[in-house]
Amino acid sequence: MAKIEIKRDVERYLEKNLSIEESIIDKIKKCLGEYLLVNINSCNKHELKGNCKGFWRLHVPHDHVVIYVIEGTGPNQYAAVLKIMTEKKYHNWLKSC
Repeated sequence: MAKIEIKRDVERYLEKNLSIEESIIDKIKKCLGEYLLVNINSCNKHELKGNCKGFWRLHVPHDHVVIYVIEGTGPNQYAAVLKIMTEKKYHNWLKSC
């Protein structure tokens, strides 16, 4: 399993939303820990395009999206989770990226 770095802002967001925290953390662990560089159907993730190139997004439960980058090289690659937001905020964020 790959290492996952979760930024403090994301941790604070989840701490304020305890009812959704566990299912979102489980999805992050599965998709960014176990399957970071593997494309599987249950992990709806992809690299963003245009001005957002270099950022990746992962759809997680409760209509939320996680924005992350892939750090490191070779076998030492890991995900750094930068943001979490609702689907609506994600689409607005994309426009400003």
